[in-house]
Amino acid sequence: MKGILLASLLFGQSASLAEETWITCRQIVDIALRVACYDDYVDTRLPMKSSDSAETSAPPELAESTTTPDAESLFGANDAEAKRIVEMSLAIEQIDNIIMTVTDVQESATKRLIVTLESGQVWQQLDDKRLHIKTGETVTIRKASLGSFLMEKNSGSRAIRVKRIN
Repeated sequence: MKGILLASLLFGQSASLAEETWITCRQIVDIALRVACYDDYVDTRLPMKSSDSAETSAPPELAESTTTPDAESLFGANDAEAKRIVEMSLAIEQIDNIIMTVTDVQESATKRLIVTLESGQVWQQLDDKRLHIKTGETVTIRKASLGSFLMEKNSGSRAIRVKRIN
């Protein structure tokens, strides 16, 4: 309350009007819009002098998006948030599937496929469905629900659930 009274004295408004303005700004969810609301409020009451200099560096959110994040900045972020930060900072395009040629097919002791693609990616089968894949065939791996992936041959309609292991 002391801050509101101080603000009202500085800005020449009644305490209730200043409090309403601060509350209105505080209720804005988007951070950039909220800061703009506060800035507008202050700018209408205390115009900047030409000698005053505004900070020209980018806000932290923008600075993070233009530099490559390091391990320390990602520490504690959940996997999805860390991935989003890295993708934004590197401007990585989001894709829903890949189409590649199979360079190697192996079968694990549990009769599940381990498929190596031309890019070097290795994918392991998670379910018990049968899918006959041979070296040289083209497969599509696409995003499925809940962060999972499905692999299917381009010549067929059956798909198996897979995860990337390298």
